[in-house]
Amino acid sequence: MSKTLLAELQMLDAGERLRLAYDLLESVAQAETSSPITEAQRAELRRRLADYRARPDEPVVTLADIRREFGST
Repeated sequence: MSKTLLAELQMLDAGERLRLAYDLLESVAQAETSSPITEAQRAELRRRLADYRARPDEPVVTLADIRREFGST
């Protein structure tokens, strides 16, 4: 970060700097969660979906089941 930019940011009042900090953190969080999946992961997801569609009556374990079993919410 340039010294000029830092000096300009430090001239903001505390509330503006806090809002900026939250906005920056949110943008980092979004970038982390929006990373694309690999082709291998995409192929595995397609394989699993095809398997599920081929046998819709087969019992499945849901995310809710796993959370209940491990005591998470």
